[in-house]
Amino acid sequence: MTDLIDEVRRWVTREPSLDTVLDRVARGLAAALDADGCLVFLVADEGELVLSAGHPAPAGPELRLPRGFGVTGRVAADGIPVVLVDDHPRNARHRQVLGLGAGEPVSRLCVPARVPGAGSAGVLAVFSRRRRAFGDAEVATAQAVADLVGLRLRLSAVAALAGGYRDRWDSAVATTVAMQEAERRRIAGDLHDGVTQAIASLSFHLSAAKSALRDGDIADVATQVDAARSLADLAFGETRSAITGLRSPVLDDLGLAAGLASLARSVPNLPIRVDAQDLPLPDHVCTSLFRVAQEAVHNIVKHAEAAGAVIRLERRGGTVALSVSDDGRGFEPDRQRARGPATGVPNGLRGMAERVHLIGGELLIDSQPGQGTTIEARVPGVF
Repeated sequence: MTDLIDEVRRWVTREPSLDTVLDRVARGLAAALDADGCLVFLVADEGELVLSAGHPAPAGPELRLPRGFGVTGRVAADGIPVVLVDDHPRNARHRQVLGLGAGEPVSRLCVPARVPGAGSAGVLAVFSRRRRAFGDAEVATAQAVADLVGLRLRLSAVAALAGGYRDRWDSAVATTVAMQEAERRRIAGDLHDGVTQAIASLSFHLSAAKSALRDGDIADVATQVDAARSLADLAFGETRSAITGLRSPVLDDLGLAAGLASLARSVPNLPIRVDAQDLPLPDHVCTSLFRVAQEAVHNIVKHAEAAGAVIRLERRGGTVALSVSDDGRGFEPDRQRARGPATGVPNGLRGMAERVHLIGGELLIDSQPGQGTTIEARVPGVF
């Protein structure tokens, strides 16, 4: 028996495949206890027990047993091993897996695969069609093996969870980098189309003013200087707009509520009402929520054909909620997310969601064609 436990320790710590571990455990435990076989049931997310491995290898339809019902279900729920000398399983599929004929009993030993502090992750069920009572030493051996299996199941679950978080993190990082590159391209385009062109024209008018001054044409000098002055003002405005796109000075100086009000005032031809509480939020939360509002307003202007919009910022217990609503044409959120940003309608949904996820929140989208759109970012645990 000690040799079996040592073998199981090596399997659960060194074998990368969980399926292989379970198959080896079923085969090894059945052989060590001189039984006809061993079934390995795992607790599914729904709480049911699913037959996941066995020796002999089970064939045919899937076998599921309700947690808490029947011998196997009670062992999983209570975490206590059970020995039955004359058992008559009622589940027809279960009897088929055990190789039982009509009215034929079976002797069984069921032990929970326990996880410290987390109940049972499964059940190992050793069976014998020859009538027998499994002894205390056999129960102890089976329980020691089952607890090692429980440890491996816990480690596998944690690894899968960590892998999921890693995938989500990688996706968020990739999206954030793509957003940054898109923002750089936008700023470069704004500078090229606005500031660069204005400075080029400014240089031309100053050269013309110099020529006019050399020729003594004071009137033309004044005309060229006035034109240069207008272009300088234009370049200044374009530069300030680009800088504001990078970081709102109002957000830095007065906070998120004032920043949202400034954002609303900066949008021409779209009345935006702001209902924002002045909340003590961390800087990174303020910045992320402001960017979400910026992107949402940008989408309204570009796509919604709305007559008005509303920005709300409020505290709900320990959660901050930012919502941007419009009365525009709306859309079907699931279909648009599936189509992706390359189609152009609506832009930025995924980027907004990733930005909110990075600060531990979630983005909710409520929209129907012809009924407007509400984008809401919720970030818990900030107060």
